[in-house]
Amino acid sequence: MKLILIYTLIAGVISAITAPIPGTSLLLTGLEIYMIVHLAKVHEYKLGFKEIGYSAVTFYGLSTVLKDAALEILYFVPVIGWGAEVIVAMLFVFFLGMLANLYFGKRTNAKF
Repeated sequence: MKLILIYTLIAGVISAITAPIPGTSLLLTGLEIYMIVHLAKVHEYKLGFKEIGYSAVTFYGLSTVLKDAALEILYFVPVIGWGAEVIVAMLFVFFLGMLANLYFGKRTNAKF
């Protein structure tokens, strides 16, 4: 949980710094992929390059459809939109981290 909160804070800082610049939400996608790989290592789940590649494409697609669309729309509302952009980015990273943590936690605890 602490690791997810750290990544959430990093996402908030990145989003706050780059809020006025359109298209920079792709930086958050890279952070999300790095967070997933880090959580997999914490749970001793082996991710190969193939899985990381699939995850990167999936997260990029989800990120583009959900987060990037919301962030880019909020960009056009000065100040209030920029603040909301930070909140949206942090929530997205937090919930993605929680889902990944649950997934990798159940996978490593499963008895085969």
